[in-house]
Amino acid sequence: MARAAGVSIAVVSYALNGRPGVSAATRERVLRVADEFGWRPSAAARSMRTGPRAVGLVLSRGAGAAAHATSFLDFVTATQDVVAQRGLALVLQIVDSAEAAVTTYREWWAERRFDVMVVTDVLTQDPRVEALRRMRAPAVVLGPPSVAQGLASVSLDEDEAYTRVANYLLELGHHDVAAVTAPATLHRTRLRLDALGRAMDAVGGRLVHEPTNATPEEAAAATRRLLTAPVPPSVIVYDSDQMAVAALDVARRTGLEVPWDLSILAGSDSALCRLATPSITTLPLPLGDLGTAAGEAVLAVLDGTADIERTVPIGGIAVRGSTGPRSR
Repeated sequence: MARAAGVSIAVVSYALNGRPGVSAATRERVLRVADEFGWRPSAAARSMRTGPRAVGLVLSRGAGAAAHATSFLDFVTATQDVVAQRGLALVLQIVDSAEAAVTTYREWWAERRFDVMVVTDVLTQDPRVEALRRMRAPAVVLGPPSVAQGLASVSLDEDEAYTRVANYLLELGHHDVAAVTAPATLHRTRLRLDALGRAMDAVGGRLVHEPTNATPEEAAAATRRLLTAPVPPSVIVYDSDQMAVAALDVARRTGLEVPWDLSILAGSDSALCRLATPSITTLPLPLGDLGTAAGEAVLAVLDGTADIERTVPIGGIAVRGSTGPRSR
């Protein structure tokens, strides 16, 4: 390319890497020649000089990913959009358990494959966070500082949001509330239950918890148990859109009309909720905003910023046809 452009090899290097010391006309000539030659930079060679230039994200199969399956792509896309500004790639790998994720993170860090690791679906006692902290590996934890253990923290304000959900249900007269959730080992499940429970306790209400693996099938089974109990709830709060849609079918088969006999609220939103009959009241999670915040935290970690703690607010409840005043 240097011969074709009539410049030195050093000038070609400066032009291709955007470094100063090359005129605009020369840079344009070099880039034009590179395009004609079909040249692209070698990722392997660049990694030897600059490092891995990638962000690692490991997901465990099952509950965490299933709970927000229809909207998790919003988070991934938003994170990638931010880190791509620095030429970083977001690499996703799926494993069978948190323990398997620990092994993966250790291998990645030992081989320096990634600049920063991201931890999602944080557990109340999370071996991944502890392992990354002990390795002193750069990481961003999608959870509050209390579970991030000194690592960068980005979280949704679940406590405030579910306190609002509880107050909304109480205003409708619902004092017998059930929550069908992902496993209780997830930290976000504990935050949601605590917020709902505090509000029910304050008025002498009742909260029943049915933990599941967050699949529609398990949500349907949990719904049947609740609706056939001696004292069924008047409203059920579900972790996800898919779980809530499955519950609608169970209510119909049980002979109940939503929202007259049973109210349903979902902890995430999607077209499934908007197109259901009746449409489902939801608490839309801003996973795109969470992804943006996570990407910004990754860049801040790379820049050496310490004590990153950011909380992303959750917006208002999208009230639709699946919730109404208690009628029994």
